[in-house]
Amino acid sequence: MSTKDILILTMVKGMGPATIKKNIHRLKSDINAYDLIRELKPVELENLSTYENDADIIISICQKEGIEIIDITSVAYPSSLLEISNPPAVLYVKGNKKLIEKVIIAIIGTRHSTELGNRIAERLGGYFSQRFAICNGLVEGIDEHSIYVNEKVVPNTIGIISGGLCYKSTCSQNHIRVIEDVLKAGGLIISEYPPMKKEDQYSGSASSRIQAGLSLGIILVQSKIDGGSKYTLDKFVKLGRVVGIVNFPTNPEYQDSTFEANRLIVKEKKCGLAKFVGLKTGKTLNVKAIIPITSKDDYKKFEDELTMQSTQSNLF
Repeated sequence: MSTKDILILTMVKGMGPATIKKNIHRLKSDINAYDLIRELKPVELENLSTYENDADIIISICQKEGIEIIDITSVAYPSSLLEISNPPAVLYVKGNKKLIEKVIIAIIGTRHSTELGNRIAERLGGYFSQRFAICNGLVEGIDEHSIYVNEKVVPNTIGIISGGLCYKSTCSQNHIRVIEDVLKAGGLIISEYPPMKKEDQYSGSASSRIQAGLSLGIILVQSKIDGGSKYTLDKFVKLGRVVGIVNFPTNPEYQDSTFEANRLIVKEKKCGLAKFVGLKTGKTLNVKAIIPITSKDDYKKFEDELTMQSTQSNLF
């Protein structure tokens, strides 16, 4: 099936990412969009000509704007992302797409970060970006501080944005600034949304599953118990990967409510992690390790676990 056909499928009502993944073996055959829609959603055939026209427009915009489309059947599609239940059928990418091939770490946390949280995020980003790719949503707070060191974007940065890649029209002014800094630094920007789709209140939590799927390790820097980081961790804790939790008990600022989720997870481990993401019990979690991160010695522990994980996944 062609990339255009897969774009068409993403427009069909009732044929979401989970359904497309379920039929991925069909997509890799010589079946076309018409035949699959006739089989699965025949009522949608009356809209096929509209979908075909919209797909042509998307492809044209991408060609004009230097945006590459990677569909779910492509060898370039990240295998780690296929492990989530509803991977995007297409990824729109701009920048250095070779970063997808690196071992990726998500460094995440609250938008309302404190001086301590910001300082730790910068240290983590500066350290881990030397060997791995750093991934998050590039929003204000911990995300942004984890990719800037001395006001410059660290190497190997991947941003997952919640609007289309014609970002000057789809994203906020501050987000535009960060996206452009990442691209200038040789980074990569990824979206699952068509190029002209504006970000909205729902797209952010949806794109967090891409951060989870791409990343073999995740580090929670700072979060309240009801913080938005739970959306990324909710997907991540089902994948059997490595979780790092910033732990800084000697600093009075760490007792602030903005570190409440960190303290809960460090204290109660899997049970605390389950509570944070809204699960009734830690028995349903699938994590390789939960590593409290207090010092650079713990950076090494996290890195060693990640190395073992990536070796098993044949990524090194």
